[in-house]
Amino acid sequence: MTAKFVKIIFSAECLYLGERIKKGTFKPSISPQGKRYKQGGVLTGVLPVPYSTITGAFRSLLGEESEIHALGKMTKYKVEYMSIAPYDSALIAAKLPITVEYLSDVEGEVYVKKTDNLPSLQSVESGFAIGGMKSKGFGACKVVSIKEFEPKIIEQEGRFLSRIYYDDEIMGHFGIRRDNIIKEYWGYLFRKTSEFNGYYQKSLFEQSRIRNGYDFLVEVIK
Repeated sequence: MTAKFVKIIFSAECLYLGERIKKGTFKPSISPQGKRYKQGGVLTGVLPVPYSTITGAFRSLLGEESEIHALGKMTKYKVEYMSIAPYDSALIAAKLPITVEYLSDVEGEVYVKKTDNLPSLQSVESGFAIGGMKSKGFGACKVVSIKEFEPKIIEQEGRFLSRIYYDDEIMGHFGIRRDNIIKEYWGYLFRKTSEFNGYYQKSLFEQSRIRNGYDFLVEVIK
């Protein structure tokens, strides 16, 4: 039986995914300025939308117990910087300004696995929010189109374009098995266990090499 997915094309004015501090600048943990994107021009045009980020966003809309599995990638973006001065309500004053790096004019694609228990995605059509700094106007995503499709399998080695928990069941929804992972790049994604708790799960990151992967998940190595 051929796997089926729902492809959602989205756009966003500005996104801030994750956080780390480097040389006084608050940077998103998913950034083309990161170390892995400076090595031989690898994946310079694509950035991941992790499983944890987009699946969590959809479950917040459709119900935390919804059986939904999604991941994605950003195919177009710009890097910009903004200075802000966080307000401390206890001191009734603004703190020293900080510099924030973020992505603007974003276009991307999200892929949702079709399952027997997949809830209606009607509420997603009006848009969704991902990432941080939502109080500053970041994270609002507009849905451009939604359509069902069947992916093709690329029968050769390719670079993984997203991030996903290293969990056999979850990877299996996207046709990834341990025995077709040729080279791993590891990281950690947050995994919720309740409304207030969770832990960091070992995860497969972009640039990992996979054989026989779905065409929307891998970039062929030439």
